Order: sequence, then structure tokens, then C-alpha cells
Amino acid sequence: MLEIQKVTLRKAINLLNSIGVEYAILANGEKYGSLEIVPQRAPTKGVSYSKKYGRGVVLNYVKPYIQNLKVGDVAQIPAGDFDLRAVSAIGATLAHDLFGTGGHTSRRDKNNNVVEIMRLEV
Repeated sequence: MLEIQKVTLRKAINLLNSIGVEYAILANGEKYGSLEIVPQRAPTKGVSYSKKYGRGVVLNYVKPYIQNLKVGDVAQIPAGDFDLRAVSAIGATLAHDLFGTGGHTSRRDKNNNVVEIMRLEV
């Protein structure tokens, strides 16, 4: 670490100490501050629904329920022979693709084994 970086780090630490916040800074293998650092979890492997059910199978099942939704409409998609998570994930992805960011909301109804997707106005 260059001297200017060390000076800047000391200033930052002094500033944080003066306002009484908890912090943790890792620099050059050293930890500064009293906040406990929790080790990062290894990334989880995503589930491949195309491997489980075949490429595009869940998408083709979900698409007719979603593709013609108007603002305010709700689609109830029964999971049928598919995993509820698969229907939920593929349905949410398709809704995002069709209606854009913030254009839908969804929920899994485990009791009735359906996914509900509502189209929103963006």
C-alpha cells in the first residue's frame, strides 16, 4: 500500500471512530474496526429446469397463462406435473421479459400448488 493510501485509510478510520459507528475494514490482510466479519457463503448452484424437464417445456406450459395479461389481470398457473419453484421462476422470468422491470408481481401459493402473477402498470 502506498503512503498516500495509508494516510487516507487512517483518516477514514479516525472519521468513523469520531462518529461512533461500527465498521470493519480489510486492508493489506489486516482488519480494522470492531464489526465482526462473516465469511461469504459459497455461491449456490442454480437449478436447471431445462435439464430436469427438457428445454423450453416449462416455458411453453407457462406462456399461454401470461402472454395476454392486461394491466390488473391475474394469472393463476397450476404447477401440474412441474415443481412449483420451476413454474414460479420461469413465470417470473417470462413476465419480466414481456412486461419489463416492475411490470409484474408474483407469489407462490403452496396450499393450492399454483403461482399467481399479476401484471402491473409500469
